[in-house]
Formats: sequence, C-alpha cells, structure tokens
Amino acid sequence: MTIPPFPVDEPAVSDEEWEARAESVWANEFFPDDQFGFAEAAEAAHASGATRVVASVERWLTDQRHRENLVERWVESVALAAKLQAAQAEILAEAQDLARDGASTRHDDLSIRSLAAELAVAVRMSDRTLEQHMNDAAMLRDRFAATLDEMRGGRMSRPHAQVIVDEGQRLADDEVRAEYERLVLKRRAHLTTGRLRAMAKSIAEQLDPVPMAERHRVAREERRIAMRDLDDSMSELWALIPTPLAHGIHDRITQMGRSIRDAAAAPADADPDAGAEAAAGAAAADERTLDQLRADVLCDLLLTGHATTAGVDRDGGEGIDAFRAIVQITVPVQTLLGDDSAVPTLAGTPIDADSARRLVAGATLWHRILTDPCTGEVRAVDRRFPLEAQRVFLRARDEHCRFPGCRQPVWRCDADHTIDHQYGGPTATCNLAHLCRRHHTLKGSTAWRVEQRDAGILVWTSPAGRAYTDTPAPMLRFIPAGASPPT
Repeated sequence: MTIPPFPVDEPAVSDEEWEARAESVWANEFFPDDQFGFAEAAEAAHASGATRVVASVERWLTDQRHRENLVERWVESVALAAKLQAAQAEILAEAQDLARDGASTRHDDLSIRSLAAELAVAVRMSDRTLEQHMNDAAMLRDRFAATLDEMRGGRMSRPHAQVIVDEGQRLADDEVRAEYERLVLKRRAHLTTGRLRAMAKSIAEQLDPVPMAERHRVAREERRIAMRDLDDSMSELWALIPTPLAHGIHDRITQMGRSIRDAAAAPADADPDAGAEAAAGAAAADERTLDQLRADVLCDLLLTGHATTAGVDRDGGEGIDAFRAIVQITVPVQTLLGDDSAVPTLAGTPIDADSARRLVAGATLWHRILTDPCTGEVRAVDRRFPLEAQRVFLRARDEHCRFPGCRQPVWRCDADHTIDHQYGGPTATCNLAHLCRRHHTLKGSTAWRVEQRDAGILVWTSPAGRAYTDTPAPMLRFIPAGASPPT
C-alpha cells in the first residue's frame, strides 16, 4: 500500500475485524442483557424471522467497509499528488538551472524570464506565477533536500513542505538550517499546516543565531497601516504591528462582538411579561456574524471611541471599558532574569523578550509552569492563589483544542473528560483535555473516540478505525539546550 502523507498509528481494519464488530453491534443492540451468546442470538433471530435485524447488520457492515475504502483511496490520492508535485518541483528547478547556465551574468534574469514564459504558455499559466514556482522549486531542492525527499516518497504534501520552507528559509547557515529541517521533520507527523507552521516557527526561532531582540528592533521600524480599495465599494485596512498588540486587539474586539450578539435577546429574557412580538423582535435584533461584528466594533472604536453608538448614548462607554484582552504568554524564567537566549511565546508564536517582560510586569496574576528538561512536557503548575489549578495546568499544556488540526484557543474550549465523568472518569489532568465545542460534540455524538496516554498525548480513533495521535504543542517545539548546532 502507498505510504500516506500523514502516518497513522494503526493499520486499516480487516474484514475479520468488521465481522466481529458487526456481531458485537447485533448482540448488544438486540440482546442487551446478553442472556444468549451471539450464536444463540443469531439462531433465535433467524428462527423468529427477524430479517430486519439481519439486513440492518449487513447494511452497517457495508457502509463501514465503504467508509474505510473511501479513506484509503483519499490517502493514496494525496500521496500520489505529493509524488507528482515533487517531480514538478524537480523539473522547475532544473529549468532554472538551464536558464542560468545558458545566460551571461548581465542577462540572467531575462533568460529565466524567457524560459518561464515558454513553460507557462505550454500549460496556460501566468509566466510571473511560473517564475515564482521556479524560484520556490530551486530553494526546495537546494536548501531543503530532506523535505523534498519526503514528498518524493508520498509522505508529505506540497503545502506542508512549503510551510517548512517558509519558516526555515531565513536560516542562512547550512548547518543550522539542516538541524531545523531534521527537528521539524521528526515532529511533523499528524500535524496540519497550521500547527506545523506554529511548531516550525518556534524551532526556527530557537535555532536562529540572530537574537530575537535585534530582529524585533528592525522589524518594529516597519510598523504601518495600509489601505487597498477592492470591488463593490469595499476596501481593505491592513496593519503591521507587534504580535502582542495584534493578539490583544483581536481578542478584545472578539469579546465585544460576542457581548453585542448575546445582548440581542436579553430584553425578552429579562421581561417575562413581554409578548411574542417583542420576543421575536429581540431575537431578530442582531443577525450579524461574529466576523461582521468584529469588523463593525473595530470601525466604531476607531471612529467614535466606543464599540457602538448606543453605548455612547447610554453610558459613555463604561461597559466597554470593562473588557480586557486575554493574552496567553509563556515566559521562560531566564527571560525574566534578563537572559534573552530563551524564547517567550504568545499562544505558541515567538515574541521578543522585552515585550514579554512588559506584559509580565503589568499582569495582576501569573503562573509558574514546570516542564520536563528532556521532553518539554508540562509536569506541574502552581500559582499564588489556589484557583482552578487544574485548568491552569491544562491551559499551559494544551494551548488550543486537542482535536488533530484544530487551533481554537483554550479560552474558547471546554475542559473535557476523556473518559466521561458519568462513566467513572476522574476529574484529573490525566483525564482532561481542551476541546472546542465543535469537536466536543463530535466526540460525544459520533463514532469518533479518544484515549489519553502519558504526558497528555491523545490518540483519536476515527469511525473507519484509523488512529491519529495529537501531541501537546510545548513538547513538539521543545529543543534540549545541547541540541542546537554550533553557530
């Protein structure tokens, strides 16, 4: 079988296993007291003419086999696409070599442009786009050979490879870049492009010989606001600002938007004597999506100083002033002591040490997190005030929803019991993990199942019987102090 781009922990379910599952479903559904063995149950069902039971089990078995077949075909098609894209990358890199070899230094760009135009016309593409593809392909082949080899084997998709290239291309030293690629490839199994980017960015940050403080000082000088007019009387307002400010702004306008949306039905709820017409009017008072609310709140704040004009008329914005942005930041103790070699992270994104120290200095409450020095696993959390210590531990460990690929932040997730409390699951960190509402519902209402293993590692099993492992983000991006190559 073709090796899939995202390895699974267990093979596809065999026909014998499906038969066993069907027998179990049949016996448990129609003979819950288990007063018969399955053979006796089947004999009794057939003897009584229970053809509906037989048809139901056969249909269930057929559907499950069809589902597994679909998953297999999909995985193989993605692996095949990765192999073809690797071949395309090699062709385009070779084309760039050919153009450079046949050109003088003075006309190097023109030679590449000419060959890119010929290749583009042959497949009805833009020559500018194809020229960019040639540059990307050459970088992938020459500077990230191990990543290209993963694509050749069908073990990594082109978007995943592009993430590795994007985050690692700033590492100019060959040894440092090779170590970055090795560490990322070692940890990339089961990660979506979003999670892979966060992990790769953190590893690149730790290995970069240029200090974050120096790069941040240069980058901060580029902060700006830009506007671009679009179609249909719409425009795009874009800001390049420091990461802590961007996260804080986004979270604050999100809170305000949710508050406005939740308040739409409040008058009807507060007045039990309100008629049906008033209740219907309140329910329909605000049908904007959260994205629309965020955009409207931002405009109102910038133009009037308040989230809504109603807020200005009612209380001058005092209610809005009660909102405070939530900033989830992890600061190594070395950073607090003035050592900038350890990299702080804001919700998994590396930030400069000075910004981290300013955020900590202004915090009214913060937590000490103890990690394993060999693996990066969160071992314990304590805080000055004994309030929800387990939740603090889980926020530090999980950072986001723990369904594979989901990056919904923990403060918008539920702390879910892996083994339901009603079935004896303990309220302990070894049995708790953050799930967003979407994936919490998926776990409780579908055939998806999850098992929590040591160190907070979750193993999800799909309805088709495939297992996918989700490892806590701090363990993925952790690098032992002695692992960095010489600079």
